[in-house]
Amino acid sequence: MEALNHKYKPVIGHETCATIIVGIVFCVIFYMYAGPNPATIEMYSFSQSAFFDFLLPPIIYNSGFNMRRRSFFSNLGNVMIFGLGVTFFCFVFYSVSSYFVLSNFDLTMTKYVTEDGIPVTQKVELSIMSMLLFTSLLCSSDVVAAVSIVDFNAQPKLYSCIFGEGVTNDIVSIIIFNAILSL
Repeated sequence: MEALNHKYKPVIGHETCATIIVGIVFCVIFYMYAGPNPATIEMYSFSQSAFFDFLLPPIIYNSGFNMRRRSFFSNLGNVMIFGLGVTFFCFVFYSVSSYFVLSNFDLTMTKYVTEDGIPVTQKVELSIMSMLLFTSLLCSSDVVAAVSIVDFNAQPKLYSCIFGEGVTNDIVSIIIFNAILSL
């Protein structure tokens, strides 16, 4: 798909938008062909272990292989401060804030609306483990947009810091998530 995007650039929008639209069209056609068959749905269900064990390592390896190593290692202190420190700070901050809000405020959400138009609400309740799992996912920031905007040749230090922080941030977030999941 990337080769097609490179050869035939979309007239409107970005290449990622074209890839997402092609994926949606493919999924709709596949769903219309296969139908809501429970066996097919189970076969194509998302597997967390397959993602973490087989899909994510090549992505991280490719990112590490293609990075500018000299610039990255010269900025390793900044990368570790942002990648480790900020991720842990965000995790603790989000966890404490979520616990405070959920325990001190009466938050409700609409469960469904009856035929008469009356909304049926439900109190928002999360266990500590669910809240920690959710906040471990929130503490990982996505830096793809920032890396795509910053040019390495124009600002090599900024690019290396953003790229290294993104990779380190994702790794730390995955480690926190798996550590909480194992508890």
